[in-house]
Amino acid sequence: MQKAKNDLNIVFEDKYLMIINKPAGVLSQSEGEEDTVRLAEKYTGGQIYIINRLDRPVGGLVLLAKDRETAALLSKTDITKYYLAVVCGCPEESARLENYLMHDKRLNLVKNVNKGMGKLAVLEYEKLWQKDDKALLKVHLLTGRHHQIRAQMLFNKTPIYGDTKYNPAFKHKRGIMPALFSHIISFEHPYTKEKLKFEIYPDNEIFK
Repeated sequence: MQKAKNDLNIVFEDKYLMIINKPAGVLSQSEGEEDTVRLAEKYTGGQIYIINRLDRPVGGLVLLAKDRETAALLSKTDITKYYLAVVCGCPEESARLENYLMHDKRLNLVKNVNKGMGKLAVLEYEKLWQKDDKALLKVHLLTGRHHQIRAQMLFNKTPIYGDTKYNPAFKHKRGIMPALFSHIISFEHPYTKEKLKFEIYPDNEIFK
């Protein structure tokens, strides 16, 4: 049990929910591999429901519910999510991006399509610093689409550094993770009504 807890990197826990710091490279949920949900279930001994999924190569804060009722309440809760991202290029100081995205399941890629063909994806960002041809962004995710930030940054002509799927400069590179990190999660606790906010910073090599 203790090993599972250590592997989970628990940031917060009570009888209803957990916040963990998922390492980059670990699946949020899968059908065959040792993933975040399975580790949490080994630790708690019960069924776990994942509220915000992160792509395998993306690390950071993940919210988990310990029962179906809590998961249902959290699904109706306004959850504020911020990410840190290092992008290539020189983005504007701040911007709101809106795209219609379609997920090609065969290729596991998201495409930018016309209205009516895909789902609306919206995010806002502010630039924290710029150095040469790289910038650090704080991204406010307003919808939760598949590969949303990674795809929208590509369509903005500022793809994420280290992203082998959406950044052409890294397409044929191996052993590298995108510089994208789930940085802040805040929400109202579904039972206590307390305003909760969790903030962590990446320490993986791609950000260093």
